[in-house]
Amino acid sequence: MTRKERVALVSLIASLGLTAAKLAIGLMIGSLALITDALHSGTDAIATLVTFLAVRFADRPADDDHPYGHGKFEDLAALGEGTLLLVLAGGVAMEAWNRFAVATPPPSVNAVAFAVLGVEIVINLWRARALHKAAVETGSRALAADAMHFLSDVASSAIVIVGFVATIYGADWADPVTAAAIAVFIGWLGLRMIRRTADELTDRVSPTIARTLRRLLLDLPGVVAIDQLRVRTVGPQHFIDISAGVPRTFSLDETATVKRAMAAAISAEIAGAEATVSLTPMTIDDESLRARVFLAASRERIPVHHITIQHLGDRLAVSLDCEVDGAMPLGQAHEVASRLEAAIRAEIGAEIEVETHLEPLYPDLIPGARLPDDRVAAYAAVLREAAEKHGVCDVHNVRAREIDDGVFVAFHCRFPSSLAAAEVHRRADAVERMARIAFPEIRRIVSHPEPARD
Repeated sequence: MTRKERVALVSLIASLGLTAAKLAIGLMIGSLALITDALHSGTDAIATLVTFLAVRFADRPADDDHPYGHGKFEDLAALGEGTLLLVLAGGVAMEAWNRFAVATPPPSVNAVAFAVLGVEIVINLWRARALHKAAVETGSRALAADAMHFLSDVASSAIVIVGFVATIYGADWADPVTAAAIAVFIGWLGLRMIRRTADELTDRVSPTIARTLRRLLLDLPGVVAIDQLRVRTVGPQHFIDISAGVPRTFSLDETATVKRAMAAAISAEIAGAEATVSLTPMTIDDESLRARVFLAASRERIPVHHITIQHLGDRLAVSLDCEVDGAMPLGQAHEVASRLEAAIRAEIGAEIEVETHLEPLYPDLIPGARLPDDRVAAYAAVLREAAEKHGVCDVHNVRAREIDDGVFVAFHCRFPSSLAAAEVHRRADAVERMARIAFPEIRRIVSHPEPARD
């Protein structure tokens, strides 16, 4: 027996015992409010039985008849529970009106009635907490509906107690009015439950999920467009069907890589989601030229960055930084750049103008040694002086290390948060140039811009 089934079975036994106790006392003292509360608990017992059976069916694995699994059985159970609450609410409301209209004598309230209600409140609070915890851990909407039922029992029992107190103090109308209040409360719970369950049965999902997934997937390399994205929830499981476009020039390996990346991104965003990804080759238009340049470079296994594409009348011009090993001789580096330019022309068109700038590619691991504090302070002083001249503020966290061919310097600085990124880059570059002029041994300098503090 699974945990969901054990929790549902314990809840069923408790419901039957409490229902019998409240119904007996309600009939004995003639309280419609207490009888109504007992009937409410009785519907909970029936609902819990339905829940017990539903979770047994819902836990069955997918088969030929139910390819998405059997999780909708829990939704059907929750729909039945909500309908049962509405029927009960209507019947109690009619009886309350009849008693109020004919001025039925008030019930004979005694200590036993208060004691039973007090015990029931404690037990139902415990049951609601246990069911809610199990529902969260297992993703069961049927258990969640059961937990809501028991919280409603607590609320209706509290209303009955208020009515009993009013009756003791001479309010003869309190019992039918209390019963009517409970009926309204039960009806509200039923409508709320039916609405939520109807959303699940009709596969309604929050539009935010689709928008978030679409934005997340379009940011992945190689994803050109999202043609279709559908999300379906069955029990706690999310099923996501996606049809996306990839560049027509992608190889099978590259397409498979994109597919794996999309599935991984979906799993990271929605835990346990099962994604079906269908990829279609697409011709990339002019707006995706940057992606085509990256594609051509990736085929040649040449890292590139800082790609700029310009329209020159009826021609296109592409400029970019081509990263090569810093120790590579110029002749060999030029061959790499020429190979990259040829690959870009083959991808986009022979008439395109391509300009490559050689950028030294540093190895991932560079041996370095810390410099004395006085040298670091000298670099920091020059950086701060340059920052003043170029509208940069709060140069801090200055670090300097000695590497094989010179010195590596890094620093943080601040700019107004509304300043454009291009202007931030220009000013930071100016500061870096002044530092290199003052200290020619600096081979690499990295600035980290941050928003200025308010």
